[in-house]
Amino acid sequence: MQMTIQVVLGIGDREVASALSSQFHELQDVDIVALESVSGDVISAVGAVPNVDVVLVHQNLGPLPALDLIRELVVRHPQLAVILIAEDATAETFAAAMGSGARGVITSEPTLAELQNRVSQAADWSRTMRRHFDSSSEAAPVSGQLGTLVTLCGAKGGTGTTTLAIHLAIALSTAGRRVCLVDLDLQAGDIPVYLDVQHRHSVADLAAATDGLDGAVVAEALFVHPTGPHLLLSPPHGEDAEEISARAIRQILTVIRSRYDIVIVDSGSQVTEANAMAVELADTVVITATPDVPSMRGSKRMTRLWSRLQIRKEEDVWVLLTRHDKRNEIQPDLARKMAGSPLLRTTIPANFRALEDAANTGSPMAVKNGDFRKAIGKVAAELSLLGPQQQPAPARARDRGSAVVEFAAIVPLVGAVLLLVWQVVLIGITSMYSSHAANEAARAVDVIGYDQGSTPEARANREEVRRRAVARVSGPWADREHLRIQVADGYAKVTIDCPAVLPGWRTPFGISTRSKIVNERDGDGR
Repeated sequence: MQMTIQVVLGIGDREVASALSSQFHELQDVDIVALESVSGDVISAVGAVPNVDVVLVHQNLGPLPALDLIRELVVRHPQLAVILIAEDATAETFAAAMGSGARGVITSEPTLAELQNRVSQAADWSRTMRRHFDSSSEAAPVSGQLGTLVTLCGAKGGTGTTTLAIHLAIALSTAGRRVCLVDLDLQAGDIPVYLDVQHRHSVADLAAATDGLDGAVVAEALFVHPTGPHLLLSPPHGEDAEEISARAIRQILTVIRSRYDIVIVDSGSQVTEANAMAVELADTVVITATPDVPSMRGSKRMTRLWSRLQIRKEEDVWVLLTRHDKRNEIQPDLARKMAGSPLLRTTIPANFRALEDAANTGSPMAVKNGDFRKAIGKVAAELSLLGPQQQPAPARARDRGSAVVEFAAIVPLVGAVLLLVWQVVLIGITSMYSSHAANEAARAVDVIGYDQGSTPEARANREEVRRRAVARVSGPWADREHLRIQVADGYAKVTIDCPAVLPGWRTPFGISTRSKIVNERDGDGR
């Protein structure tokens, strides 16, 4: 049974779209899964629908030129067949389409047989390529996915954009990610200085060779730094930046993204045609800003400019607070209100002295400050740039094991503290009852007397004194066996054995209290 051919149409002209849609409805085993009128929507549709066989792109589709769109689709999905719809299928048009990676060209008003034949051939090729990729070795799988593109911009000069880009690239390389660091601060790029690099090739060389741009050409222009990331550096002469167009930057970044897991772009603090393209293509855009009013205003001014130029929406830009210190007047909560865009939870601490040696020597590994390194790692995690194996687990799952261990270790300690506190309470209560019993014993001795003799009257008096003393005590402290009374030298002394925290136990010591016997009777003994 023949499988249905899945087709995506990218046509901005409504009349052409309607006519071709009608023709496709007459064809059997062909299904239009998406009809888009903007180039960006075509890219999204192809990524959202699995196993698309053929994409038809109209010559006048925008805003991205049709040939550039075809080139990007082919780079993203090498197994995908793309056909150009042209108003006039001339030899020049056909050559340009083939050079961009298209599998064919049809006119905007094809015959039904021509449309069916061209789409069927393209679908057969696409399925053959897909089977080839699926059966390829696991050592070199073809996913058709581009690497993550992160563009870093400065709200103004001196916010630490280049420093962040370098250390972020090194941290991700250390974590096992394939990283390319691109310097698109075309007139004042400082990455070679910060990394002590002497380079012959730059992004200007690739911009001049965009017609024949491929992986081999890009690889020749890159510099492999000993710390891990590959570098595509800015031109050595600022005036060369004028020769680098937005179209060239699009092609360069697209090719680089097909070769690396993560591409980090340092676009500086100026908005130019080239770095604006890097902002538009980026998966994530981060503006570095220091905690001061000019920087906060600069970040808001930049995001509003991008929004007016329809490059990037304000809510799609992150702001990262650098040189943060608890003594700063502007803290993250206030900066969040001033920036106008979402603020990253992570902040980069103000550690200029820790970075000074690395900046002066061109050796980023000279930075030993733990707080700075932790902040870089947190930024990478918050931006989801770490691989699945390095991505930190959710807080609940990550802390579950340690929480169990800590709980098991702290329970005996808490229990011991509670027992000690309870024992202190028991000692206090024993001291109180001992005082009450001594006072009562002193009054009883004064009233009824206390004789150490063995006569029945003396024993009765002693028993009455004990009874009155015990009456002032309650609970386990009223045990007659553990309450002792001594009368000597005009004092009544009561000793009560202190109970232990465990029921039925007694401590090996007792609490004693003396009370003076005051003779309140007159001289006649009354």
